[in-house]
Amino acid sequence: MQRLLLALSLLLPASLALAQGVAIVDMEAVLANHPNTPNDRKTLESTLADYTKERDALRADLDRRMADLEKERAEAQNPMLAPAKAEELRQTVEAKLRTLQDDFRRADAQMQERTRTLQEMERRLINRTTDEIEAHIATYAKEKGLDLVLYKNAAAFVKPDLDITNAIITRCGGTPPKQDTAKDGAELAPPAKANLPTDKD
Repeated sequence: MQRLLLALSLLLPASLALAQGVAIVDMEAVLANHPNTPNDRKTLESTLADYTKERDALRADLDRRMADLEKERAEAQNPMLAPAKAEELRQTVEAKLRTLQDDFRRADAQMQERTRTLQEMERRLINRTTDEIEAHIATYAKEKGLDLVLYKNAAAFVKPDLDITNAIITRCGGTPPKQDTAKDGAELAPPAKANLPTDKD
């Protein structure tokens, strides 16, 4: 029995040391509060606005050309035209239609390429910031003697004092979000009753 107690006493400090060597970090929160994020968001939004403007201009031009082509097609079907002239107009319309269809395909491919470019830009910006955050986490873990830092969304339950998210946000040059300290309505004390005058006063 004494040996068992001795073994437990030896294991207990080791388990405590292990628990003290573990921390968790909310990567999404760190990213959201990182100094890079506002400028990166503006860059992405500006690029998206440019691509949207380009897409709208292409669409307007193609729609205008399609409307003009419909008018030419209607003119080619005018029964008052001589057969030779009608055939000439019909062939012209068909040639323009093929060109327009090719331009529609090119415009679609161009916009798909813009989408890929925007996605790649977003990926690069996030990776750059993530690499910086992970470097700060590694430095912090080394300074504090941590053996393991887990992502918060990978843990089902974590004690609040193991969460180093705010410390990492500060290390990155960001400002941790303010904590909502307002109590639930049920926990608030009832309002004080006013001393109203009575008939006896």
